[in-house]
Amino acid sequence: MKWSTTVHQVRHGGEEYRVVKAGPRSGRAVLYDNGWSLDMYVDRQAAESLAVAWGLAARSRRSLVYVPLKAGREGPAGIGEWQRSSVVLDLVLVQPALGFPPSRWKAVRGRLGAGRPHTMEIPATDFPRGGEDDDRPARRGNRRDELRFGHAAGTLFLTGTATAFRSTGALVHALVTDGPARALDYPGTHECVTLEHDGARHGRPLRHGPGMMHIEYAHGWKVA
Repeated sequence: MKWSTTVHQVRHGGEEYRVVKAGPRSGRAVLYDNGWSLDMYVDRQAAESLAVAWGLAARSRRSLVYVPLKAGREGPAGIGEWQRSSVVLDLVLVQPALGFPPSRWKAVRGRLGAGRPHTMEIPATDFPRGGEDDDRPARRGNRRDELRFGHAAGTLFLTGTATAFRSTGALVHALVTDGPARALDYPGTHECVTLEHDGARHGRPLRHGPGMMHIEYAHGWKVA
């Protein structure tokens, strides 16, 4: 998959950060904070851009992968009012090797500027497909396969190793490959992915903000 991004170099607090802005240039996406869960809706084009962002995060130990989402607030028609929220978030994916404190994000984001256009290519082989154990690695209890959630400046931070982004990215990529087919073959059902904060399965819930993220493929999205 090829995707147009912009690359930004930002200095802040004596450090220089590389930010790859990989938001959906076409298609629709929204990420709601409903208090008890994080609910994201994507059409096919946006699902593809999301999979690219996951692939970039797996390959980029020293970059912040920024997915701006706040522009689309309405969400798709057909979802209940209780599924919508006035709290709409952006998304950042980052590996722990960078050591980036989310508290710096507001200042870094404010200094992005125009950036440098760059086309990224993420091959489908970056997203492994396999059996149940392969597709849902968090069930194995391997913390290298899990993501940590964080919240700062109207943004959800997902922090994880390359292994975590590759394995959870396979689930996100399945929205692109399986979502349209399911919508056509089984009308009224949906294709979705559920991600949990590292530790949620072991009784260590996230203190600030929801620790569960639900991503749903919205076939033929029409604005409400």
